[in-house]
Amino acid sequence: MRRIAGFIAPYWPAAIGGVLCLILVTAAQLFVPRYLGLTIDTIARSNNLNVLNSAALVILAAFGLRSLLLYGQIFFGSFLSHRVVADIRQRSFEQIQRWSLARFTGWTSGDLISRSLQDTLVIQSTLLIGIFDLVAVILTLAGILAMLLLLQWRLAFFTLIVIPVLLAAARTFGREIQHASQRAQARTAGLASMIREAFGAARVIRAFVQEEREIRRFRRQNERTFQENLRISQLIAAQIPLVSLLTAGGLVAVLWFGGRMVAAQLMSVGSLVAFLAYAALAVEPVVSLSRSYASVRQGLGALDRVLELLSPAEEVADAPDAVPLPAIRGEVRFSAVSFAYPDGVAPALREVDIVVSAGERVAIVGPSGAGKTTLINLLPRFHDPSSGVVQIDGHDLRAVTLRSLRRQIGLVPQETVLFSGTVRQNIAYARPDASVEQVEAAARLANAHAFIAELPQGYETTTGEGGLALSGGQRQRLAIARAVLSSPRMVILDEATSALDPESEALIQEAFDRLMEGRTTFIIAHRLSTVRRADRIIVLDGGRVVEDGRHDELMAHGATYARLVGPQLVDAAAGE
Repeated sequence: MRRIAGFIAPYWPAAIGGVLCLILVTAAQLFVPRYLGLTIDTIARSNNLNVLNSAALVILAAFGLRSLLLYGQIFFGSFLSHRVVADIRQRSFEQIQRWSLARFTGWTSGDLISRSLQDTLVIQSTLLIGIFDLVAVILTLAGILAMLLLLQWRLAFFTLIVIPVLLAAARTFGREIQHASQRAQARTAGLASMIREAFGAARVIRAFVQEEREIRRFRRQNERTFQENLRISQLIAAQIPLVSLLTAGGLVAVLWFGGRMVAAQLMSVGSLVAFLAYAALAVEPVVSLSRSYASVRQGLGALDRVLELLSPAEEVADAPDAVPLPAIRGEVRFSAVSFAYPDGVAPALREVDIVVSAGERVAIVGPSGAGKTTLINLLPRFHDPSSGVVQIDGHDLRAVTLRSLRRQIGLVPQETVLFSGTVRQNIAYARPDASVEQVEAAARLANAHAFIAELPQGYETTTGEGGLALSGGQRQRLAIARAVLSSPRMVILDEATSALDPESEALIQEAFDRLMEGRTTFIIAHRLSTVRRADRIIVLDGGRVVEDGRHDELMAHGATYARLVGPQLVDAAAGE
């Protein structure tokens, strides 16, 4: 609740306005029964019905003022709920953008979407609005209790017997509702993940004829979600009638005991009418109290899930004294670098020592799990080494700003990522201000211009989510064009030509030869044709550098590298 107060604090004028309207609405509502009781006593004493005329006007004015103030209460409450939820979503997205890559491994995209959108919607509809309703109900009940004590304290204490029972019931039901709500929201996140997977893996599902299997998986998860939500509804459905029954019992008891007090002349008829009016007025707030409390507990369950996104974690971030990295030449040095993933059994890198000269093209090869991608990920600081130092031109990467470092590195990943938008927007992702001519030039260098020109709207053709409208080779060429346009000082190619046919690969290799001239290039590749073009080959195995040299030297050595590329040489000879 303190965290929610922190989100509301910047908008304190609206919060104060809402609370002020709420207090005045409660005061206007509490005024009417007391005034009505006094009017009845006046009529009973004077037998003058003209008093009713002025009483009717006063009561009508009180209700008119209450309606006006009620508008303010609802407006300010709605403003705060919408504004706070928008802020929570914004902070969640900003926090996710600052996560290290390691943290993503513990989350699914569906869970992130569910917490950022679905859970925040629950926070708005149940917690934020529920808090206002809860405060209104508590104020109303406190005012009613004060008026009951003022009218007849003996009778008031008699009515208080039922309150502890109501509070105990609300607490018991509320705790279970919060737990059930957390389970329901987790189930909903699972549904979101399955929908996203079904969309992204549509080709694979149909290729292996697994549509019915996916439908059954979704049906099971959907049914579990239904059962959890039904459990919440059952709890609320049981709570509200129970509270209503207890409240009605208290009201009947007041009528019975109050009638006896009037007969004994311990209170006037007008006071009993006012007392009964207040008691009747308390029925709806008491029922609302249990409903609002259950709603708030449900919202707190959603808030717990959202706060996990906002919780601080050990992330790769700029050091307090970080400085911008000047334009680099591209000399790279790994000094005794080791790295272990948080949940890894064994270190991914062990005491790696590598020196790469500026402008050198280096191929990183090795068996699966050797640490190739981990090593490359240290250059743009997707991870920081567990021990050792990574330097570019003598600058420790942890001493420079991330923005100035990553601006000078071009990355073409193995898994091509395209964003919803046009072809031009995807190529110009790193340079949104690039001209049409610059985008087209980059596409030509990446051998992508020809197929782009054949698309329905050319460079303005929408790629669709994830670029599913394009082939794998086309998507990869767009990613290469994106790297070309960023004009990097250093280039990382992670299997950048793995999805291309030999003809396209040859054309792109020529384009890269021109583009990478004088720039340090790291190439993670398994294809012999790509590896042989490197100035130098570094072989990793078990997180260690086991070989370092040119292709012919390593083949003559007859060790790890020779075993890796031997089958490809046999295939190439057979092809010839």
